Amino acid sequence: MVPVFNYGILGPLIVRRGETEIPVAGVRDRTVLARLLLSPGEAVSKDQLIDALYGDSPRKTASTQIHGAVKRLRYLLGTASIQTSTDGYLLVTAPDSVDAKVFEQLVAEARAALRAGRTDDAARDLREALELWRGPALAGFDGDVFVTEAHRWEELRLAAVEENIEVQFELGRYTEVIPELHLLTAAHPMRERFAGQLMLALYRAQRTTEALRTYADLRNRLVNEMGVDPSPDLQHLYEQILRQDSALQQAPAAAFTPQQLPAGLPSMIGRDGELKQAVMALTPQQRRHLPVVVIVGNGGVGKTTVALEVAHLVTADYPDGQLFANLGGAGPRPARPHDVLGRFLRALGVSGPATPSDIEERSVLFRSLTARKRLLIVLDDASDAQQIAPLLPGSAGCAVIVSSRAGASHFHGVTLIPLQPFEPDDARALLAQNAGTDRMAAEPKAVDEIIQACLGLPLALAIVGSRLAARPAWPIGKVAARLGVRQRILSELREVEPVLEWAYGTLEADTRTLLRRIGLLGHRTVSAWTAAALADMPLPAAEERLDQLSEAGFLTPAGASAYEGPAYTCHDLVLALAHNRAMKEDPPQERASALERFFGALLSMSDAAYVAVRGGHWGVVRGSAPRWQPPEHWLDRLPPGWAPVWLESQPTRFATAAQQAAEQGQTEYCWELALALFPLLEAGGHFEVWRTITDCALQTARQAGDVRGEAVMLYSQGHRAIIRHDRDEARQLLERSAELFHGLDDAAGEGLAVSDLAAINRAGGDLQGAEKMYTRAVALLARAGDCGGEAGAVHGIAKIYLDRHADATARVYLEKARLLAHTAGNLGLEAQILHTMAVLDAQAGDPDTAETGFRNALRITRSLDHHVGTAFILVDLGDLEIRRGRRHDGFLNLLEGCELAQIAGDRRTEAKARCALAAEYVKSGEMTLAAADYMVARTLYHALGDDAGAARAREGLAGLARAVP
Repeated sequence: MVPVFNYGILGPLIVRRGETEIPVAGVRDRTVLARLLLSPGEAVSKDQLIDALYGDSPRKTASTQIHGAVKRLRYLLGTASIQTSTDGYLLVTAPDSVDAKVFEQLVAEARAALRAGRTDDAARDLREALELWRGPALAGFDGDVFVTEAHRWEELRLAAVEENIEVQFELGRYTEVIPELHLLTAAHPMRERFAGQLMLALYRAQRTTEALRTYADLRNRLVNEMGVDPSPDLQHLYEQILRQDSALQQAPAAAFTPQQLPAGLPSMIGRDGELKQAVMALTPQQRRHLPVVVIVGNGGVGKTTVALEVAHLVTADYPDGQLFANLGGAGPRPARPHDVLGRFLRALGVSGPATPSDIEERSVLFRSLTARKRLLIVLDDASDAQQIAPLLPGSAGCAVIVSSRAGASHFHGVTLIPLQPFEPDDARALLAQNAGTDRMAAEPKAVDEIIQACLGLPLALAIVGSRLAARPAWPIGKVAARLGVRQRILSELREVEPVLEWAYGTLEADTRTLLRRIGLLGHRTVSAWTAAALADMPLPAAEERLDQLSEAGFLTPAGASAYEGPAYTCHDLVLALAHNRAMKEDPPQERASALERFFGALLSMSDAAYVAVRGGHWGVVRGSAPRWQPPEHWLDRLPPGWAPVWLESQPTRFATAAQQAAEQGQTEYCWELALALFPLLEAGGHFEVWRTITDCALQTARQAGDVRGEAVMLYSQGHRAIIRHDRDEARQLLERSAELFHGLDDAAGEGLAVSDLAAINRAGGDLQGAEKMYTRAVALLARAGDCGGEAGAVHGIAKIYLDRHADATARVYLEKARLLAHTAGNLGLEAQILHTMAVLDAQAGDPDTAETGFRNALRITRSLDHHVGTAFILVDLGDLEIRRGRRHDGFLNLLEGCELAQIAGDRRTEAKARCALAAEYVKSGEMTLAAADYMVARTLYHALGDDAGAARAREGLAGLARAVP
């Protein structure tokens, strides 16, 4: 169970458990915790933590230091307080345990209370929110991310202070807030809203002279320091005070009050963050410029719904009315601003004869009529900024909400709110409005399939929900099955297709070609590298075409990497349309060539990654399938350390590509793609993908009669079985692989298979048979010129002599293996050899040298993100540290090793770690924790068929039973 802590970032960082403050020592630990607190309950990547700690100048040891900080925080806050996921580290805490989140919630509740007319409740909530502040947010942290967040939180605080003053005005407390407003205007001398509030409070408190002096002081400061006058709104307030305008006591009713907003939804699903951002931007305040909120996103994402919801939320702040226009920007004939202005002017009381015919004159008249009004204008489906420009009022007292499919680059000087598809929870809620919660609860899997097919698009989900409501007898699974076929989704969601067809027709010819290639590939994520291969064009041209597709709403930017350039996501509906177009417009040979280039591009990247990790094409069998590279020599410019990061993101992509190659009859591409991720797969954590991808390639090779492909896949599966400690399966697969390689006279392939068979013999206790097979493998691999594979076999011989306690001979072979691995540039293998040498040093009674060796090996495996190797070394290092009396350090290394082994799926290392952890728990008197680890270790050893390991775990449990009466 995670201990309950309360965290504070609205001031210096503070951690409390109950009433007790928990000190967090050390700059690194405090910085890591503060960065996690900026995203409580969300994963924060290692790169984000390094950026928070070091900014643009990370140290070489940054990754290790982050590990250390997380270890110490877990020790302080409890091991379950910070979880590790594939995306990074996650602080496990409730939202109401972080003061900043409580502040946000209280302010939101205050605004809701105001809209409901509960002014006293709003005053209470705002007071409690502001009392949470203990000083400047994130005080003591100077990293860019903290400075940016601190500035954002300070703006939110000041906005809450302004709203609190307005609430006090509504309660008639003008005199009471004057002292506070004097302090606020002194602290923020250029913030006009505070000055305006002070002027109004003084005037209503019968202190007119002081109110006028406040304005004069502010005007002098602005003119002398900034060279500008106060805003029109503040000038207007000054003039009202001068003439003692009765409007300052009660606002007059407007002569014309248009109410053109269409009805909103009865209940809004999701979009809480976007609604909050929009409402905050439109909330009345002393401001110089017209607030314009632009909601952008692809078709069907719910832009109009959000725009109307925002409009209805803020209507009370704009008493002079609301204007609405559908600009038809996504249609073939967008509305003319000239015509829209005519409708707006009529709504404001301008008669037909008085309406100018010229668009410029109409725009000037519109700005004049709205100059002293608080008017809300909603412009739906705008084509671009040029279309809306004549429709904007000139007064900062008005506000404008725009929805548009145009990209963000079309709009400047606005509050931009991009909409993404719904997350699963919101998508389920939208479906449930029509289909009913009971019906959905009966078929949760089918509901998930529908959400995936609709990719969270509210329009598509609403269509499906309506279909379900109209067919109450239909199982949800039937609808899900109909949507599951990509080519059928267009007919099922036919209301969306015309919009996509029209947009497709507006694209340039080369851009349409690329979209068809993307549809042919069918992957939801496409990078510039992929696009360049599909269309056979240079990378800059591919990036330009992708950007055009994004601007047109067909793709959504998904970030950029230094590896494949900008990346984008593509909706299933778009993929279906593009695939249909490809099948209709492109000849079969062009389609086949596009896919072959994509397969070749993936193999080029994986080849480069293999060389980066292994130092060369050692210890692997390659095919001769053609590779593809753009003319810019992109691979030569990849940054250091790119390969492990890129490989980690590729399993699903390569599995899909291998399946596609199989369907296209491209057998060699299929098995080469299945083998391409070998450095990642043997690092652990992807065993199911490994099985799936090699099963597909093995079947394809056998059907095509590709003996070499069959041998390679059998070797890959046998190597997987060895890592999974399934020796019987591994032996069967590797013996057949070696037999096939021998028949092909492929010394490299046969040598690798024989080397793995030797490892199986050694693990089974047949040291003589293992040495014989390793010797044969060394000869085969040396003949093939594979010094990396040869190093692995020589390392195996060294381990045999280590098992025989022939330490001197073992060390000779280890030195030879290390030299071969170093020559090959295979860092991963070199780390394994260093680890074995450290074990030898520990057994020889040289703990200092052993610890140095463990740490050198650990540094390499961490740099390669090799989870299996890192876990293995951490467990041995932790055990050594405990034996040397450093129990705390040793325990933390055992804990991390166990966690990494669990993530990687290395059951043997996990079992070994749990037994060691259990022994430490016994020493600390934590018998319950010790028993839990012993039981898990026993189960793991049983699953591995390791009777000796299971017996050790049982012995540990028995010792606990004797110790606890």
